[in-house]
Formats: sequence, structure tokens, C-alpha cells
Amino acid sequence: MARTQLTKVEQDAILSLPGILQSVEARSDFVERGDEQTSACLVVSGLCARMGQTISGGRQITNFYGAGDIPDLHGVMLPGATSALSAISAAEILRVRHTDIRAMAFSFPGIGEALWRHTVSDAAISAEWIVNVGQRDARSRLAHLFCEMAVRHDKVSGNAFEFEFPVSQANLADATGMSVVHTNRSLQSLRRAGTLQMRGGIVAVEDWATLQATAEFDSAYLNMQPPVRFAAVI
Repeated sequence: MARTQLTKVEQDAILSLPGILQSVEARSDFVERGDEQTSACLVVSGLCARMGQTISGGRQITNFYGAGDIPDLHGVMLPGATSALSAISAAEILRVRHTDIRAMAFSFPGIGEALWRHTVSDAAISAEWIVNVGQRDARSRLAHLFCEMAVRHDKVSGNAFEFEFPVSQANLADATGMSVVHTNRSLQSLRRAGTLQMRGGIVAVEDWATLQATAEFDSAYLNMQPPVRFAAVI
């Protein structure tokens, strides 16, 4: 919602939406692929992931989501869950009914625009993840993922900074299409280059400029510009 200018009335309408708060343990699914969902999941706290899944059971992480993200907003219009959603760390999820979201969007064009912009931005990120897995080498894939997480969660501060990212090497492997062994080697390569280190769920970026260069990172696809609005204020 932060990408769209909303009036005080629209903000109050969003905050007044009823929802059911759910605590989810780490490494647990809270949406299964194929579920007929009647609610959307707002991440209140913790780190979650969307999981692509093959018929035979193979899984790949196709995005990470933190507080304030709605990983299945598209389900408001297409309720069948095409991916599983899983808590990477312990998380709290607020389930908001599709019917309430639709009613709010129809009543407030500005909110409808914000929801649309949210889903478009999520699709743009998914497209970049395909490029990342398909076209970058191992070290660049990891560097790109770390760059994205830092920018999306507004953690960039100078050329050296830290941010929380409580993932395992197995999670990183699932997000970049590599084996755990290859992931470990690539992390060590980034460490030896003086670019970053990971310890205890904390990413310590030691050279942001070099990390971006290694990743060939261009943040334009994240659409982090100041909030905009096309809908008339009513």
C-alpha cells in the first residue's frame, strides 16, 4: 500500500477491516497448493515464502515476504492457491476475507488502485526472479537476492550495514535454484571478496557498491518511487 497515495478515510477503511490473527511456527505451511482460499494473508511479523511446487513434490522458493506484505493478494480475484505459503521463521499472519477486500476496493477507488499496484509490483519481482535463476551465475544470484531484500525492507544505510534475514542455506538454495553445497561455496566466495557475511540470521553487508556490481543489480523493477495516485479523490 505504501506505493499509493491514500486519503485518511481510505487508510481508516483499511485499518477497520476485520481479520483473524494466526501464529505460525517456523518451517510450517499456512496455505497449501490447491486450497480454495476465502481470505488473503497479511504478514504481520516474521519471514514467509511462496513455494512453487511440482506434482512430484519438489519445491522452490519463488519469493520472500516480510511484515506488511500480502503474498496471495491475487487470490482475491482468483481464489485457488497456485502456490504454497510457508513460514521461514515464526510468523504472525492476519487473514482478511476476500469478500471484505472486494467490497472495500469497490467502495474506494484509491484502495482498489493500491491493491492493483501491489499485485503488479509482485508480478514484476517474480519476473526478475526468473531472470536471476536463469541468467546469472551462482555468486551473482545470491548477491542479487541480498540486494533485493535490503532494498525492499529499506535497510540500505551507507556502504556497510546489517539487516535481519533469518534464512538457512537450504532456503537460499531453494530460492536460487542451486544445491546447498553450491550455495555454501558461493557464500564463502562473497565473504572472501569482502562483500558480505551471514551469521545467525543477520546479513552484514561490508561493501554495498561491490555487492550491487556483483549482482548487476538495478532496483527499477522494485518500483520504490514516492507514492502515486491516479484515482480521483472522493
